[in-house]
Amino acid sequence: MAQTTFDKQVEETAESLMFGIGRIVAGRGLDGVKRTGATFWQPGTRVLPKVEGRVPRRFYRAADGIR
Repeated sequence: MAQTTFDKQVEETAESLMFGIGRIVAGRGLDGVKRTGATFWQPGTRVLPKVEGRVPRRFYRAADGIR
C-alpha cells in the first residue's frame, strides 16, 4: 500500500517532534551548536571559543543530571 502525502507529512512531523524533545531532555540546544564543555557525564565549566552572546544555565548541566 502506498503512503499518501498526508501520511508522509505526519510521519516527518512526528520524527521532528521526537528529535526536538530528545535534544531538550539531553540539555542541548535545538540548533545543534555546542556552547559549553558539558558532556553526557560531566557538567560544563567553560564557554567554548567563538560562542557569542549569553549562554543559558541549562547548557552547563550534564545530561544525566537533568531532573
